[in-house]
This record gives sequence, structure tokens and C-alpha cells, in this order.
Amino acid sequence: MLDDDPQALRFARDALASRGYTPLVTGDARELPRLLRTERPDLVLLDLVLPGTDGIELLQRLPELADLPVIFISAYGRDETVARALEAGADDYIVKPFSPTELTARVGVALRKRLAPGPFVLGNLSIDRARRRVTVDGRTVRLTATEYELLRVLSLNAGHVTTYDTLLRRVWAGRLYAQPQLVRAFVKKLRTKLGDDPADPTYIFNERGVGYRMPKPGQV
Repeated sequence: MLDDDPQALRFARDALASRGYTPLVTGDARELPRLLRTERPDLVLLDLVLPGTDGIELLQRLPELADLPVIFISAYGRDETVARALEAGADDYIVKPFSPTELTARVGVALRKRLAPGPFVLGNLSIDRARRRVTVDGRTVRLTATEYELLRVLSLNAGHVTTYDTLLRRVWAGRLYAQPQLVRAFVKKLRTKLGDDPADPTYIFNERGVGYRMPKPGQV
């Protein structure tokens, strides 16, 4: 958990430890990348407002967070703030103050989704993330590593717009040469392999000037 409030850290640490979790806590955002690499947590709790940065910026900037359930904790409970966090890729949002019961319940739900995600199925498209296998109408689709990672990140954020900046950070790790036109070129290749007509898409929708969006399963 990352929060600059020592009292909030103690509260969350004690609540999670009482339910058998092994929480790691820090109040320094600069520590987060190292903790992600060395401790390899199963879930991350992020305070929304932090000194010199914010949780959404960290979520979009750190590729290590792309595969982890992320729950925001904040005193800000306005609908637009919650929506912005969820659109950035957060799994959940808890408004302070909260009880130990609520915290541990939400953490448990997010972890169960991670441990047993099952294939992502959207119409005739199936993405088996555990086996890194993509099929359309039961036919295996051969993707390059970058194409697969692009599709995987879009599917993880299904139902929300994934911006060019987010894709560049998560798929290309913010490499200096990577620009939005590179994303567009790879989306074009990906659509061709999936048989997705850009004029009448089923799987990948263009949000002009912003990025791309995949529908949630059941919306196709």
C-alpha cells in the first residue's frame, strides 16, 4: 500500500494482517517501483493524492502495474473522480473513511478475479491470458509479442478508453521512439489479423484523438 498518511497505512496494515495477508506499506512514491520489482505483490492499494504526483499518474506511468489489480483509496468520492480512476485502469475505488471489513472484502474480490480470471471472450474472440493464446472462431491467431501485449492491455481495460499515453507506457514502456502513430500502425496490423473491420469494428474501437476501446464481454 502507498499512502503518505501514516495513520492510514497503520490502519490498512493492521486490517489486512488480521485477515492473513502480508501487507507491505510505504509513504514514499519513489519506493513503489522497487517494491513492485523485488516483492512482486499480488495487489496494490494506491492513495489518489500523493506529494509530487498522484495515483492515476503512477498507474499510467509504471508498466509493472499493468498486470496487477489496483485499488485506489481516497477521501475524494465525487463521481467524476471515481470515473477518472476507473477509466485509467483501476479495479476498484474505496472512499475514506472505510471499515476494515470493507477494505478486506474489496481486496478479496479483486484477488479472486486475478487468481481465476478465465479467458477473455468477446463475441468470437477469445484471449487465454494464462496461455498467451488468441483465437477467433476457434482459429488460432498468430501475433507478435508486441501485438499480443497491445491486445492484452486493451482487454484488461475493456469497457474504458485506453489512451495513447497509457498504451505507450504499458506496451512500449515509454520508449523515446514510441509515438501515437506507432500505436495506430500496430492497431491496424492487429485488426487485420483479428478480421476486425475498422469501418465497422467489433473488437477495437477508435476514440479519435484519444486512444482505443474494447467492449466488455457480453457487449458484442
